[in-house]
Amino acid sequence: MASPSVTDSPEEESPDVPEVTQAETRAAVLRLRAKNTAPGPDGVPGRSLVLALKELEPQLRGLFTSCLEQGQLPSVWKEGRLVLLRKEGRPVDSPSAYRPIVLLDEAGKLFERIIPDRLVSHLCREGPDLDENQFGFRRGRSTIDAITRVRALAEETGGVFRHL
Repeated sequence: MASPSVTDSPEEESPDVPEVTQAETRAAVLRLRAKNTAPGPDGVPGRSLVLALKELEPQLRGLFTSCLEQGQLPSVWKEGRLVLLRKEGRPVDSPSAYRPIVLLDEAGKLFERIIPDRLVSHLCREGPDLDENQFGFRRGRSTIDAITRVRALAEETGGVFRHL
């Protein structure tokens, strides 16, 4: 299998992208540690990355920083392995008897855990000024807050949520 190097690009590297920190990497690994998932196409289980973090962390941070600077992912992180899981109580010959999942490389999933935290930090620090009703990518706001807001609006207008 190909080595996970960042795809060559004629574009210049962006100097204003902060390096991926040890804290970001460790936070992503902690979230990975909580999951016991099957490995992706590279065959490396997430637990292996957790156990080898001390040795691999500098290389992972360098790779993640390069991805951010170049705005590209290693092509192998875009590949997955399709697995069909059989649902209980459904006929074997029925397509609806299976739930498809795609297994991805754990290194790519680690990187994907770093991005949302950076987006939220950027939006909090530098904007743009988000509408008061924007709930995604905002610290201290959740799906529950959005639902509560919708219910409040519906009640204010004599809406349909009175029976909930």
